[in-house]
This record gives sequence, structure tokens and C-alpha cells, in this order.
Amino acid sequence: MAFTRQIVEQKFRAREETINEHLVKLLAFDVVETTQAVWKKELKNHLSYLANIRIKTQGLVPERFVRNWLYADPFDENEVPYVSGFIEMHTDDYVRNETTPQAIAERIREFWEEAAPAIATGRSPRDLVDRL
Repeated sequence: MAFTRQIVEQKFRAREETINEHLVKLLAFDVVETTQAVWKKELKNHLSYLANIRIKTQGLVPERFVRNWLYADPFDENEVPYVSGFIEMHTDDYVRNETTPQAIAERIREFWEEAAPAIATGRSPRDLVDRL
């Protein structure tokens, strides 16, 4: 799947919110294993899709683009409010665990530190999802 840089950016940014929302839900709520398994499967599918996208004439998506589009742009200098917003969206639906928004934001930062290079080399970071 090869697209122009602008379309690649659209495809990445279109999945950013869903991916980060799933990360927050996995880290912020105590849910039954089947629900957690569904979230992880959906997260893996999105990440696998992105890892297989290429930029026409350039090939792999540079790591800086992956990092910016999926982490830096939405999170930088806004980590805790961004995480808190996702938590607030789901507090009526799931039991909140005791992990602080700050701790969740840190875990998500760590996730993207490993996931961005993987995606940029065309490898899906599915193993990272299993460790959440």
C-alpha cells in the first residue's frame, strides 16, 4: 500500500485518536479479559495496518513522522489532559483502576518510544500491545 505523503499522513492521523484511546482504556480501567482482548486485537490491527503503509517514491514512513503523527502532536505538553479526557469519556462504562493519569501518560510515552521505530521499519509492534 503506497500513497502520497499527504494521504499517508491522513491515514495515520485518522487512527491516532482510536489507537491512543485504546491505550488509555487498557491502562486506566479494570475490565474482564474478553473486553481487554477485544481492545488489544483492535489496537494490533490498527498498528499492523500502519506498519504496512508506504510513501510513494520514498518507501517506509520515517520514524519522525510516525512519532509526530501518533504521539508528539496530540500529547506533547498536553499529556495529562489528553489522557484525562479519554478517561473521562469512559468512566460511566468501565471501572476505573488506581493508575494516575500521569502514570498512564508515562506508559504511553514509553509505548511510542518503542512502537514508532517498529512501524517506521515496517514491523508491527504487536508484541508491545501484549505487554500492556
